[in-house]
Amino acid sequence: MMKLTGKFKVTAVKKKTSAVFFKDLKVGDEFELSYSMNGYYHSAPWIDISKGGQVVHGNNANQLRNNLDKFEVKQWG
Repeated sequence: MMKLTGKFKVTAVKKKTSAVFFKDLKVGDEFELSYSMNGYYHSAPWIDISKGGQVVHGNNANQLRNNLDKFEVKQWG
């Protein structure tokens, strides 16, 4: 299976949110985003959100963009 992945660290919280997973993020938290290139393509792309090596949530591409707009994040690793 082919996956696109990235690791991110929260550097600032710009706006509070009630979105699942994102509502508890604080400065210093780290998470990983991954997208399966072998998935189904009948709707918006689905991105898995992992923390501590476990998938804890997921968003479609539009939801993820809107949620990440509330934070400053730095890609690492």
